[in-house]
Amino acid sequence: MVVEGLEAIQGLQRVSLDEAAGRILAEAVVAPRSLPPFDHSAVDGYALALRPSAEQAESFRVVGRVPAGRPMPGEVAPGDAVRIFTGAALPAGCDAVVMQEHADFADGFVVPRRDYRAGDNIRLAGEDVAAGMTILPEGVLLDARHLALLAASGISSVVVRRRLRIAVISTGTELRAPGEDLSEGAIYDSNRIMLLALLRHPAVDLIDGGIVADEGAAIVAAIERAARSADLVVTSGGVSVGEEDLVRSSVEAAGGALRSLKIGMKPGKPLAFGHLGKAAILGLPGNPLAAMIGFLVVAKPLVARLVGLRPAGLRIRSARAGFDRNVTPGRMEFAPASIVSHAAPDRLIVDTLGRGGSARLMPLSMADGFCVISADVQAVRRGDAIGFVPIGDLDLFR
Repeated sequence: MVVEGLEAIQGLQRVSLDEAAGRILAEAVVAPRSLPPFDHSAVDGYALALRPSAEQAESFRVVGRVPAGRPMPGEVAPGDAVRIFTGAALPAGCDAVVMQEHADFADGFVVPRRDYRAGDNIRLAGEDVAAGMTILPEGVLLDARHLALLAASGISSVVVRRRLRIAVISTGTELRAPGEDLSEGAIYDSNRIMLLALLRHPAVDLIDGGIVADEGAAIVAAIERAARSADLVVTSGGVSVGEEDLVRSSVEAAGGALRSLKIGMKPGKPLAFGHLGKAAILGLPGNPLAAMIGFLVVAKPLVARLVGLRPAGLRIRSARAGFDRNVTPGRMEFAPASIVSHAAPDRLIVDTLGRGGSARLMPLSMADGFCVISADVQAVRRGDAIGFVPIGDLDLFR
């Protein structure tokens, strides 16, 4: 529901291939030349110039040698051959290549030990890519595969979407930065560090908004400052309805709007979404596990939409429970889980880690993923079908 009606950010830039990994392609790429650009040998061996006769010649006179990168001038006469290496341009007049393992060479002649035919072990020009064809469409998240194709095509730079600017702010008078001394009643801020790590990506420019005390004026100033420079502001904590939960009122005081998101899941509440000026605002819970589930379910598709990708949505795999658990129906429940058995692709068995609330970090740090219990379930027993989300799905655009 958050991504509906949202438009991708505007702004393009041209980058070299060594800066393009992880960026979103903004313009389709057309092949400037064919791949391969010329007929060449697929193996080390001998390129044969076949005679017009359909009969298999017993031997061929070797008249030259062609390594990769050094084309042979002229044309090879029928009945002759040249020593050739993988990737070398096929000399004019040659019709087939016999592998060196399947041929004997002696006294200037090569004798194939297997039958051969025209086209054997030859890669034809354009059989991979034809000049003028679209090799990459707009909107591709570029990775090593795409960069290899671009480089092979002789393309040195591409036009990509500009980076999405995301500011991350933690709210809470009790929070301290790691490394600072803790006074009584204070705790270290883990959510901001966690969220910055989850959002770190080549397609993103991160802005560390720091820690802001639970004071209206301070939160207003921090959110205004972040909204001026960011496309998306992510806050942690302060979006509930308590007297010290001031993010919503602060956004409104700054001239924006923030509404609660009614998503039936546990943990992951409270959540809020809105805007201040041109910046989107996402309010995540203060408890670490709840913030991480909020990131998984809401922030990931939101970021994907803003950078111009199609949101993938939550991908839940099939698994079996290795535990017993009573749950409250009416909301999807997530819990850190470990894989205890993977004997077969359809027999993934997972067990929950730890007990207690969404503030616990140790189970989260040990988890292989999250078990997912459907909203219509009242109790889970060992062997019951459940869902599972691998920890790798926390990757921003996975």
